Amino acid sequence: MSLAAHEFSDLLLFPEASYLKGCPGEGQKLIAVPDDCREELAVLAQRLPGEFMRKRIDPLGPVDDGTLPPESFELASDVRSRSIRIEHEGIHYRVAVAQNVNGKLSYFLRRLPAAVPSMESLGLPEYLLTWLMDPPTMQGLVLISGAQCCGKTTTASSLAAGRLARHGGYGLTLECPAELPLEGRWGTYGFCSQTEISSERELSREIVYAHRYGSPNVILIGEIRTKYAAVETLRIAQGSNRQVVIATVFGLDLLTALSAFLRGARELDGESAGDRLANCLLCVIHQDLHPTEKGHVLRVPDFLLCPFTEEGDTIRRKIREGTLKALADDIKQQKNRVAYPEWLTRAGD
Repeated sequence: MSLAAHEFSDLLLFPEASYLKGCPGEGQKLIAVPDDCREELAVLAQRLPGEFMRKRIDPLGPVDDGTLPPESFELASDVRSRSIRIEHEGIHYRVAVAQNVNGKLSYFLRRLPAAVPSMESLGLPEYLLTWLMDPPTMQGLVLISGAQCCGKTTTASSLAAGRLARHGGYGLTLECPAELPLEGRWGTYGFCSQTEISSERELSREIVYAHRYGSPNVILIGEIRTKYAAVETLRIAQGSNRQVVIATVFGLDLLTALSAFLRGARELDGESAGDRLANCLLCVIHQDLHPTEKGHVLRVPDFLLCPFTEEGDTIRRKIREGTLKALADDIKQQKNRVAYPEWLTRAGD
């Protein structure tokens, strides 16, 4: 039996043993790889070092974590994200690598969906689905926040593909690495160009090229990990009044994720970062995955919608002033409202 026949979220290849994680009904337990998959596993393990070399990535070289000064980045050509995307025996993986204290390598493979799921299939609340999908045009920044391994990239990719399929237009992704298969035609009038960047510091250059050659209607940026990515995301989100920018951010709750994003942008842009975020933020959707016996179910414990109407003025003022903790009241009030008829038709106005 192949690995493709088993359900799991992660494959962990340690020097002495290999495990599956995220198996249905097993919680966070590490389950030994079945014996009938050992041959496939051996081939995969032998292949991985060559895949990093083929992409010209030194798995043990300096990583672009946003702490190195720009001059160091210019001199070190191997400063980049230490992760790649591969396909093996019908499964797509995102692969990261680490060296232990004994100098041996361990590989961490996240299983990726073979196809982009529809927004309708994710299980988002109906009013959020309507808010995100219905307006023919959208303007501003959509942030998908959550902890690690909670499906943020899947939701972001589904939103990008879903809007292109429903409303048409040109979409562009800037990912590090690319994950779900977004390249190609979506619907009758939509098309997406999926691109990989080796470092988030490449965003500025790639954004210039993107607007020069296509004026994208939808831009998907991978997870915001550095202050450089935060600043460039805000810049691109203000680049057009008929463009939606979708990005994912890490955080155990919505306000933590939003605060970390703003704090990173302020390191480079100062207080003007608050003005930029207030001017372009459209919504923050915080999600997690709830384990069940049949797998995981998507939940949205919190969300913050910022329509470009009087409804959103108070929220934008708090963001501009940097009093993000005060947004807790707005989050609570929005959760208590089941329908948003006056917002749903004006989200992109």
